[in-house]
Amino acid sequence: MAREKRDTLKDLGRFYLRTQALKLGLADGHSDYCRFIILGTARSGSNFLRGLLNSHTQIVAFGELFRSHDSIGWELPPYDTYLQSRRLISLMHSNPGGFLEKKVFTRFPRHIAAVGFKIFYYHAQDDSRTGVWAYLRDRKDLRIIHLKRHNTLRVIISLKKAFVTNRWTNTTGIEEGSPVLPLDYEECLEAFTWAQETKRRYDTYFKDSNKLDVCYETLSSHYEREMKRVQEFLGTDFEAVKPATFRQAHQPLSQTISNYWELKERFTGTPWEVFFED
Repeated sequence: MAREKRDTLKDLGRFYLRTQALKLGLADGHSDYCRFIILGTARSGSNFLRGLLNSHTQIVAFGELFRSHDSIGWELPPYDTYLQSRRLISLMHSNPGGFLEKKVFTRFPRHIAAVGFKIFYYHAQDDSRTGVWAYLRDRKDLRIIHLKRHNTLRVIISLKKAFVTNRWTNTTGIEEGSPVLPLDYEECLEAFTWAQETKRRYDTYFKDSNKLDVCYETLSSHYEREMKRVQEFLGTDFEAVKPATFRQAHQPLSQTISNYWELKERFTGTPWEVFFED
C-alpha cells in the first residue's frame, strides 16, 4: 500500500511538472491546433470513434466532460486521477467556457494537431453549465463531428442491453452473449421522434459552424475510409488508426427483441419501418 501511494505521488508529480512546463513555456508546446467536439448521443458509436481518434499520434480526444454534475468526464489517464478537484469542478459549473479554455484547450506538446471531447445532446442542459452550448456555437474555429446512428431501434436495444448487463464497451473483439428483451411501442415511437427532431435541431444550431456528418453505420463498416475523411477534416497528417472497442452484438434484431414481429407490423407504413429491415 505504501509503495502504491509513493508511485501515485510520483505520477502526480510528473503530470504536474509536465503540464506546468507546457503552461509556462518551459517545454516546447503550442495552442495552435484544431479544436473539435464529437456531438451525438449514447450508443451511437462515440466510443468507437473516440478510440480511433486516440490511436492517432497527433490527436487527443477526451470523453464526456459534461456528463456528470459532480465530476469531470475526462476518460483519459492521468486526467481522471489528477484533475478532479472541487475547485476545478466549480469552475466547470460557474464558467464552462473558461474551464474549456484553461484546462481542455490549453497548451499541448508541439506534435499534437487536434484536441477535442465528446458532448451529447442532453449534457449541460439543466444547470449552470448550459452556457457551454453558446460557447461552442460561437467559436468559429471549432470543428463539429456530428456522429449519427440512423437506426434508432438499434440505439434503443443497445442502451437497454447495456443497462441490463452493465457492459458498456467491448474491448476484446470477442462477440458477447445478448439477452432477449421486449420493447414498448410507445417508448419506441417517442424515441424515434425525439432522435429525428434532435438531430435536426442541432444541425440547425450549428449551421454556421464547420461541421462534418459521420454515419455510425458507415463508420463501423468502413472505418479506414471514414477515418481518412475525419483526419482531413481535423487537419492532421494521415495515419492508419485502429479501434479500441468493438461491436458488442451481431445478432439480428428479430433474435434480440422478443416482440420484434409485433413492433414491425405496427410500424409498417410509417417513416420508421426502415429500422426493422433485419
